[in-house]
Amino acid sequence: MNATQRIHRDAAAPEPPAKIDFGEVATLFTSGVERIAEVQKKGIEIAVQHNSELVNLWKNSLQKLPGAPGLFMLELESSGFGRYAEIQKAAIDLVVEQSHAFADLVKERTTAATRVTEDADGFAKKSVERVVALQKKVLEQVAAQAKAIVETSNEQFGVKGSPGETASDSIQRGVDAIVDAQKELLDMAVR
Repeated sequence: MNATQRIHRDAAAPEPPAKIDFGEVATLFTSGVERIAEVQKKGIEIAVQHNSELVNLWKNSLQKLPGAPGLFMLELESSGFGRYAEIQKAAIDLVVEQSHAFADLVKERTTAATRVTEDADGFAKKSVERVVALQKKVLEQVAAQAKAIVETSNEQFGVKGSPGETASDSIQRGVDAIVDAQKELLDMAVR
């Protein structure tokens, strides 16, 4: 028996295009990011609307029950959810802004290769500044929410002038100190 060896050859890879239009690719990329961002923001808006309707339903239900506890926790939940939604939208806007900045960088890269290093450095600095600004906004929202919880709890449970008020004030000062320390760390990151 005479066995003939067959040589398996892979098909030749297709030739890459002579020139890739990176500007067109960048435009397509940013339009895709914008579409995804709009879908995500619409989803957040729907969630906020649904949450509002749910809170209203609970409020109406609890008002009909004799001896029902105060509704301040529902108010806190509703405002907290709204703040969280705004932070999420801000983060989505940041991603869109970053993608536009990246696309602009890609477009410039195709026309002026010598400036890429400087542009990338500036882009990185701006990116860090944007992220730091977003983190500071989140910290401010956390501080505001903590303050609202402490104040509402003090009013709801009538702890004015009691050791409970001292404890809640101490907690508030602790949260403020942590937020301030985080902001200082963020400021150091930008330098």
